[in-house]
Amino acid sequence: MTTKSRDPGGAAKTRDKILNAALELFAEKGFSASTTKEIARRAKVNEVTIFRQFRSKRALFAAVVAERSPMLPIRERVSTDPSGSVDELLLGNVRVVLKMLRSNRHQFYIMMGDAWRQPKIRTVAYDESIKKGLEFVAALMKGLMDAGKMRRMDPMIPARTLMGAVQFYFLTTEILGEGTPEAHEEERIIRGFVSVFLDGMRQEGGG
Repeated sequence: MTTKSRDPGGAAKTRDKILNAALELFAEKGFSASTTKEIARRAKVNEVTIFRQFRSKRALFAAVVAERSPMLPIRERVSTDPSGSVDELLLGNVRVVLKMLRSNRHQFYIMMGDAWRQPKIRTVAYDESIKKGLEFVAALMKGLMDAGKMRRMDPMIPARTLMGAVQFYFLTTEILGEGTPEAHEEERIIRGFVSVFLDGMRQEGGG
């Protein structure tokens, strides 16, 4: 008699299904209004499976915030190579970041809503998304400074400046109602961001 082997990736796949379903429901309905029964139904698992994987709905919520952060796919896709044109490096990275933010907009719904009402979850959201994002961009800025592509300063300052501009643009187009511009208009805006970021706004010879 042979023993049926377990699927080593089965638990991971089930966890992913639960996290994805929870992310969607928390974004749509909020933490309080979403039930583990609904999450289980959407994930196509038994409700008890949720509690085997996660101790509670609150623990599931914390896992969603930590493991579905947009920073994870962003870090995998942006370029950190300072050897080429700094303009093209930043233009390409801003395009990638906007694409990833749009693909992960549900995370922003959660962060702007329930995550900030719960101190422990708020800390997770900050650490896994905002803090790691700032540290990652600051490291990129330092690399550009070391390569002689940017002037020396505390790298966290340009990191906050660029990240703030891109995130505010995302919020005002995707979340708060203006809508996504046409591709050519968005490209003009992105190039404007990078130009202002690298060259500033002071007129040459101006006071």
